[in-house]
Amino acid sequence: MQSFKCGFKRILVGLWGTFAISGCFAAPIKLDLYTQDFPPLQVELQGKPEGYVVKFVEAVVADASKTLPMEIEDVHFVPWKRAIRTTQRQSNVLFFSVSRTKQRENQYAWIGEVSPYDIAIYRHKSGPNVALNRLSDLQGYCVASQPESAFDGLLKRNGKIDVIPVSYGRQAIKLLHANRVDFAPLVQASYHYRLEQYGFSPSDFVEVMKVEELSKELWLVTGKKTSPEVIKALKESFQRLKARGVLEELIEEYHPGSEEMRLYRKHMV
Repeated sequence: MQSFKCGFKRILVGLWGTFAISGCFAAPIKLDLYTQDFPPLQVELQGKPEGYVVKFVEAVVADASKTLPMEIEDVHFVPWKRAIRTTQRQSNVLFFSVSRTKQRENQYAWIGEVSPYDIAIYRHKSGPNVALNRLSDLQGYCVASQPESAFDGLLKRNGKIDVIPVSYGRQAIKLLHANRVDFAPLVQASYHYRLEQYGFSPSDFVEVMKVEELSKELWLVTGKKTSPEVIKALKESFQRLKARGVLEELIEEYHPGSEEMRLYRKHMV
């Protein structure tokens, strides 16, 4: 009888090990999300993460957990450099919303596109009322630009354009409002929120031309230390939910007049 009990225990232990390996009893993988405030894609509202990219990534993780046990540990709003460093050095970190460039291509595992990212040139409503078809048309005008930025590089390749250097987008908006520059580049998605945040009316500025060379999709990525199994499960869920139109529905939901974004605007102003 004793030998039977010992043998039975060994069978149970073996079965337990099999189940554990297959994931039946495995603890869920903890994922940390890293990003930076960027309305309406991702914002921190009353201590909680909001925005259409945040909600879509949450939905992707929840769907992927049906295949491979995983859950979100926390969402971190941190400076960009810290987010990059953490994603590259640690496993199971999801980082968004990131532009895909040749320099970054081999630094991450690219999970999927989470948002359009369009750069446009704006003027004040009292500024020069001219049509721009290409960047070279800016010759003869004064343009605000951050030194060493991608936009600054484009300007240098498009003739002798009078550039006024600025450190932040807020400075460019102030210069536009004061008619000290004729044009400045702004991000279309966050344009409405940033103008209000800085104390200006969005209706006082006019979009003149989209900068096609800088307008790209933003991505959800993870670092190379994240396991292939996790990446595979996330990619499959990402494509599945995007094909169902979940991301498009969330983008439409987080408009400037939505409850969440009204609260955000009120808080930022």
